[in-house]
Amino acid sequence: MANEFDALTQDVGIGGVRSRLGIRVLLCYILKNVKSEVSRTAFGEILRSSELVNFFEINPALDMLFESGLVTRTEKEDDDYFSITEEGISVAEKLQTEIPLTAREKALSVAFTVVARERLKGSVNYTVEKAENGCYVTLTVRDGETLMMETKLFSADSMQAQLVGENFMKHPEKLYEGIIDALAR
Repeated sequence: MANEFDALTQDVGIGGVRSRLGIRVLLCYILKNVKSEVSRTAFGEILRSSELVNFFEINPALDMLFESGLVTRTEKEDDDYFSITEEGISVAEKLQTEIPLTAREKALSVAFTVVARERLKGSVNYTVEKAENGCYVTLTVRDGETLMMETKLFSADSMQAQLVGENFMKHPEKLYEGIIDALAR
């Protein structure tokens, strides 16, 4: 069923999904397993960076899933966010084996990282305060009102503290995930 090659395949790597039905199943599978809403932009990043789906197939597949009631769509922050419905979960469970295991694993690996980074947007901050022999930079990650991480680092001067803070703001997930990985093993 999902083996019919009817999708665009440019930039799709080995083991990528080459059928339109397979793409829709993969999107449902991702939503079912990340248990979070995912933006249209994030889906593009997930599937392009993992080389699983041609970029031009993603938006039509998402729109078709919405039209068929397998996902819901909410517009916010100049993007569409998708959540899976009960019917979509059922489809993902019934048809997930149509997608190769390696493609499913690769998609989820990238999806968890991208979704975590999306959640961190707008909930990260840094502050710089003078110290006797330099500066302290405090890096903060929040999920709503919940403080997820607060790390205080010493730096030699305010220029270095500012650089640390700005680099943290570019990719806060790297520090957060690195700490979790290092301490949870």
